[in-house]
Amino acid sequence: MARTTDKLKNFESNYEKLEQLVRDLEAPDLTLKQSLDLYEKAVKLSKDCEDALEYARQKAAAMADKGDEKADVAEGVLDL
Repeated sequence: MARTTDKLKNFESNYEKLEQLVRDLEAPDLTLKQSLDLYEKAVKLSKDCEDALEYARQKAAAMADKGDEKADVAEGVLDL
Protein backbone atom coordinates (compact mmCIF):
# COMPACT_ATOMS: atom_id res chain seq x y z
CA MET A 1 0.00 0.00 0.00
CA ALA A 2 1.32 3.42 -0.93
CA ARG A 3 2.07 5.89 1.82
CA THR A 4 -0.43 8.70 2.20
CA THR A 5 2.16 11.30 1.24
CA ASP A 6 2.84 9.41 -2.00
CA LYS A 7 -0.87 9.52 -2.75
CA LEU A 8 -0.84 13.28 -2.17
CA LYS A 9 1.98 13.69 -4.65
CA ASN A 10 0.08 11.64 -7.24
CA PHE A 11 -3.39 13.12 -6.63
CA GLU A 12 -3.61 15.28 -9.76
CA SER A 13 -2.30 12.52 -12.00
CA ASN A 14 -4.65 9.96 -10.47
CA TYR A 15 -7.59 12.33 -10.80
CA GLU A 16 -6.86 12.91 -14.49
CA LYS A 17 -6.60 9.14 -15.04
CA LEU A 18 -9.91 8.68 -13.24
CA GLU A 19 -11.59 11.29 -15.45
CA GLN A 20 -10.25 9.48 -18.54
CA LEU A 21 -11.53 6.15 -17.28
CA VAL A 22 -14.99 7.66 -16.80
CA ARG A 23 -14.93 8.94 -20.38
CA ASP A 24 -13.76 5.51 -21.58
CA LEU A 25 -16.58 3.81 -19.68
CA GLU A 26 -19.11 5.93 -21.56
CA ALA A 27 -18.06 4.36 -24.87
CA PRO A 28 -20.97 2.38 -26.30
CA ASP A 29 -18.83 -0.34 -27.90
CA LEU A 30 -17.19 -1.76 -24.76
CA THR A 31 -17.60 -5.41 -23.93
CA LEU A 32 -18.72 -6.37 -20.45
CA LYS A 33 -15.19 -7.52 -19.58
CA GLN A 34 -13.67 -4.26 -20.81
CA SER A 35 -16.22 -2.30 -18.78
CA LEU A 36 -15.48 -4.31 -15.65
CA ASP A 37 -11.72 -3.91 -16.09
CA LEU A 38 -12.07 -0.15 -16.49
CA TYR A 39 -14.45 0.02 -13.55
CA GLU A 40 -12.01 -1.89 -11.33
CA LYS A 41 -9.23 0.56 -12.21
CA ALA A 42 -11.57 3.51 -11.58
CA VAL A 43 -12.55 2.22 -8.14
CA LYS A 44 -8.88 1.89 -7.12
CA LEU A 45 -8.02 5.38 -8.37
CA SER A 46 -11.11 6.80 -6.67
CA LYS A 47 -10.03 5.26 -3.35
CA ASP A 48 -6.52 6.66 -3.75
CA CYS A 49 -7.94 10.12 -4.46
CA GLU A 50 -10.32 9.93 -1.50
CA ASP A 51 -7.47 8.88 0.81
CA ALA A 52 -5.36 11.81 -0.36
CA LEU A 53 -8.23 14.26 0.12
CA GLU A 54 -9.00 12.93 3.59
CA TYR A 55 -5.34 13.26 4.57
CA ALA A 56 -5.32 16.83 3.26
CA ARG A 57 -8.53 17.64 5.19
CA GLN A 58 -7.07 16.26 8.41
CA LYS A 59 -3.79 18.09 7.93
CA ALA A 60 -5.63 21.37 7.21
CA ALA A 61 -7.76 20.86 10.33
CA ALA A 62 -4.63 20.21 12.40
CA MET A 63 -3.05 23.40 11.07
CA ALA A 64 -6.23 25.38 11.75
CA ASP A 65 -6.26 24.06 15.32
CA LYS A 66 -2.74 25.41 15.76
CA GLY A 67 -3.74 28.84 14.49
CA ASP A 68 -1.26 30.52 12.21
CA GLU A 69 1.60 28.36 13.45
CA LYS A 70 2.81 25.49 11.28
CA ALA A 71 1.19 22.24 12.41
CA ASP A 72 3.56 19.67 13.82
CA VAL A 73 2.05 16.71 11.98
CA ALA A 74 4.34 13.94 10.78
CA GLU A 75 3.75 12.84 7.20
CA GLY A 76 1.50 9.82 6.87
CA VAL A 77 0.63 9.67 10.58
CA LEU A 78 -2.87 11.12 10.56
CA ASP A 79 -5.64 8.64 11.28
CA LEU A 80 -7.23 7.62 8.01
